[in-house]
Amino acid sequence: MADQKLTLENGVQIIFKEFGHKYIVDNQKLIGVSTILDMLNKPDLVGWKIREKQNSIKAEMVKYLPDDKIQKILDDAESKGNLRQTKILSTGKLVHGFIEKFVNGEDFIKPEDPVILDCLNKFITWWTEKGFTKISAEKIVCLPGGFAGTIDLIAKDKEGRVWLIDIKTNNGIFVSHVHQVHGYKYAYEKQTGQKIDRMCIVRLPKDGSKIEVRRVLSKNQHLKAFLGLLSAYKSVKLFEEQTEKYKQKIKKGHNVRSKK
Repeated sequence: MADQKLTLENGVQIIFKEFGHKYIVDNQKLIGVSTILDMLNKPDLVGWKIREKQNSIKAEMVKYLPDDKIQKILDDAESKGNLRQTKILSTGKLVHGFIEKFVNGEDFIKPEDPVILDCLNKFITWWTEKGFTKISAEKIVCLPGGFAGTIDLIAKDKEGRVWLIDIKTNNGIFVSHVHQVHGYKYAYEKQTGQKIDRMCIVRLPKDGSKIEVRRVLSKNQHLKAFLGLLSAYKSVKLFEEQTEKYKQKIKKGHNVRSKK
């Protein structure tokens, strides 16, 4: 996968590394929108809950099964879970890729996978009925010292209104998605000087059900929430840096006392 080297409308020179989905400016990795939104999920707390449940299950199995059997069950469960997660992520990425080719007017062979094909056909029908014209696809936005991200689609409707369109293949539309499009809108308008008139989330269910298109109204409270998550992320990183310096200081003091 080749790196993309771009000069954005605000003059920022950015390198996008598709492998690992990283944004680099002045040799520094910028915070990605997805990473900011992860602050909502409280990853440390989620990890603790999972570990606690695993330990409880393991404690019950010990009463009835030998250790080797227990370990095999846990390993198999983890392996299947990882495989399912990889397939889910892969499906979403492929759907996005086919949609990008479609809106760019590229010739392409339609997918053989029935789930991916169904998602693509739903989108094509919706896009065509609405009469959208693509302005940009997979648009990278970056605010130096802030964050970077990639917007799925910027398009113009029949009335000339500019839409920010975010495509999802999730099982639902969540508040983090609303925060996400507000962050994209904020960055796009700052970077390009162009106004976004409307935002929407297009959900393409993988279970064969109907397409869900939800218009997202621009609300200052949602933008504040996104910027608050960005501030919280920076706070966590600052705490981690301070903690590491503190540990090094303690270690250095311990070494000095040891030598005496």
